[in-house]
Amino acid sequence: MNFKNFRLLLLALTANLLLTACSMMETDLSGCPTGLYVGFKYDYNVERADMFKDHVGGVSVYVFDEEQRFVMQKEVANSATEQPLKTYGYQLHFDEDELPAGSYYLLAVAQQKGYDETLATNGAKFRRTELQPGDAIERLAITLDREALNADGLAPVPHQGCPLDTLWTTRDADAQRVTLTKGCPTYHQLPLIRHTKQLNICLRELNADEPIRAEDYDVRIMHRNGRLRYNGLPDPEDATLLYMPYALWNTAATDPARATQTGIDAANYEVFMSRLSYNDAGTDNAHLVITHKETGHVAVDLDLNRILSDGREYFELQRYSRQEFLDRENKYSLTFILQNGEWKEMQLRISVMDWAKRYQRVDF
Repeated sequence: MNFKNFRLLLLALTANLLLTACSMMETDLSGCPTGLYVGFKYDYNVERADMFKDHVGGVSVYVFDEEQRFVMQKEVANSATEQPLKTYGYQLHFDEDELPAGSYYLLAVAQQKGYDETLATNGAKFRRTELQPGDAIERLAITLDREALNADGLAPVPHQGCPLDTLWTTRDADAQRVTLTKGCPTYHQLPLIRHTKQLNICLRELNADEPIRAEDYDVRIMHRNGRLRYNGLPDPEDATLLYMPYALWNTAATDPARATQTGIDAANYEVFMSRLSYNDAGTDNAHLVITHKETGHVAVDLDLNRILSDGREYFELQRYSRQEFLDRENKYSLTFILQNGEWKEMQLRISVMDWAKRYQRVDF
């Protein structure tokens, strides 16, 4: 074989190898990941542990373009037959047909169930603004159900004997920006913050001759926190909401020395609220007022946010601000010791149940 023929044979073999390699590359690429993969994390809590898969049952991702105009929304939720969100490291996928290459902004809203399933249950609901393509990001808001303003200028929350659903949104105040490249996968994780708060209130009476029943006291919490803007912050232009216990009950006395003449040891109340927004001046903090219905006597009148945020003292090494602690903690308990209807001592407990802080009335 002369050199010229050898060169032709070598070129033919090389071309055949390249064609085979290209064919193999095309086959391999068909299984390669492309598009956007969105993960989620909920570790903004006092446990500092990611509890997303254990707590969240439905999540929606809102996508906005580079001018922060609405593009699309995608939701995934657990069901009786499938529970994708319980999978560790779950990621919601957007393929290239849904989101072409470019820059986008992402926001997440999550609850314990799918949004439609949540709305189908009883009780007050967090309702989202329905967006249309091209709507500005500022149009997205989450509004808690309320009744018309009462004579005091407050909007009562109609709990219907049910606790509030748990609500999370993207934690950072601004939408998360991602840039997608054609043919390449993009991975992004959205951190979440929980807004729904639970408060248990307990009243005890030291004077055994003074009756105490849960039905005898009016428990109210007032706070301007019923509408959350797209960035998760309360709307300062919204009405002040009135929260009242969705459940109340009496605890029978087991120790005769602690029983009043009713045989009741304590009156108990359970209240659910939206995000607690702390203000140093105390001018717009949540306010707790407990009044004896028959006499009209105000037994308790407190800046609730300031008291609850004192729970940060347990986490001294973390150096939480008052607002960060209120955002991380979601379960509180307040016990008031009354004497002839006046509170003399108060005890604050948080979800770390072996910790408590006691206050004497003289401290206030």
